[in-house]
Amino acid sequence: MAQIGAIVLPTSSVVLDDCENPRDLAVGDSLQLQPATGFGGLWIAVQFDDDHSHFALYNAKITTNCGRNSAIACPFHGARHAHPVAIDGRLLRRPTTVRTAR
Repeated sequence: MAQIGAIVLPTSSVVLDDCENPRDLAVGDSLQLQPATGFGGLWIAVQFDDDHSHFALYNAKITTNCGRNSAIACPFHGARHAHPVAIDGRLLRRPTTVRTAR
């Protein structure tokens, strides 16, 4: 699948396997979307709107060696975790703040 930028989805359109409420997701949580959605693969939540009715996801990649990039400054270096991926394939800093997704 080609790399794309952020996608915005209604929170109500997400069904989680563990029956967790999608509105309980947080910035930085990763999701595996099914191919039938048209956006299959690993994604990471980067933004929610104020009432958590929509959220933005960025294509993501699992890594353990993000510490090699000083611009990322990731506290999870050495442990398996997800990072957003830019369209050109570069790992991006993990999101940490909630902003409006719309």
